[in-house]
Amino acid sequence: MAVYRPWYRDPKTGERRQSKVWWYQFRFGGRRIRESTGTDKITLAKKAEERRRRELERALVGLPANEPDRRLRTVREVLREYAASYPLHHRAASAVIVIMRSKHLERLLGDHVTADLTEARILQYITWRRNEGASNRTINLEVLVLSRALGGTWRTLWPKLRKLEENRNAGRALSAEEESKILEAAARNKSPLIYPYLMTLLWTGLRAGEALGLTWQRVDLEHGEIVVGEAKTAAGAGRVVPIAGPLRAVLEHHRAAMTARFGPLRPDWYVFPYCRTKRPVDPTRPALALKTAWTSIRKAAGVKCRLHDLRHSFCSKLAEQGVPEYAMMDLMGHVSTAMLRRYSHIRAEARRAAIAALERAAAVRGGQRNGQSEPLSGLESDRKLLN
Repeated sequence: MAVYRPWYRDPKTGERRQSKVWWYQFRFGGRRIRESTGTDKITLAKKAEERRRRELERALVGLPANEPDRRLRTVREVLREYAASYPLHHRAASAVIVIMRSKHLERLLGDHVTADLTEARILQYITWRRNEGASNRTINLEVLVLSRALGGTWRTLWPKLRKLEENRNAGRALSAEEESKILEAAARNKSPLIYPYLMTLLWTGLRAGEALGLTWQRVDLEHGEIVVGEAKTAAGAGRVVPIAGPLRAVLEHHRAAMTARFGPLRPDWYVFPYCRTKRPVDPTRPALALKTAWTSIRKAAGVKCRLHDLRHSFCSKLAEQGVPEYAMMDLMGHVSTAMLRRYSHIRAEARRAAIAALERAAAVRGGQRNGQSEPLSGLESDRKLLN
């Protein structure tokens, strides 16, 4: 079969129909190449097939004779091999991220051979993902995973293709009303993991990957402590975060539910186990991202935010309560005060209240120095303070 028009079933009527667009199918290097020509003219379709064959042949020019099969592997094969080997040298949470980023790559490029990953093909992928509403950072991370799976870097593989500009906004803290809406929507969601997961993020400030990587041996409900495992930063690994009362109640209920499903929980089992169709099925593997549940919760709650903003909320509440920086750094796992300031988004009301308190204290001190019962104001107060 060279060029042909495939049959398909109409999703509305159920009738079998023949596509108006021609496709080509042939074998090259032991692989089946099956792609749409994008035209309803058979003469143009045949030319498209010939052009595609020449592209693949040119891709093999200059390669060592013993490596043609490597260049003819599909993107799906390369990504899955990379994901399987990744946990051997990286954190479990990072391995989860690689799997997440590979999903769309497999969906849109999985059947292509690696020799076909030209700059034009990658640019086409970027366009597809932008049209689907993916953020620039998400797309950059996906292409980055692809480049590493291929054994190269973005710059060496596609030197003329620049990375998309990313939004460098540090994020925001949720208001109390937004938090309440998010948690109410999570409690109504069908996923049995999403509510305890979001409660964990809001009450501990853990990163999403850190929470997904928690095992039961690191969650001590009796003594009220969580010991973070592998973390994004060196200062974050091994830190101890106290468990607040509301979170302890939620985790105790979650532990009982997981025990009822899997039997007595083993220390090395994950707190948030791998799910299939929203049902926990494998406690020896961590849940991937709970992205579907999180998206539906934001929509139901009517709140526009990122999952990472829950961490901002935790840090902001600490700052509002006057928690010292060293204690915040210990809880959040930062390595520097510069990184800490990235997350310390104290609300405008708290800032104004802090400045007002300083003004009142300064005014009182000025009045006491001059034996006055009423505080000084304006330039006179400033002059007294400077003398």
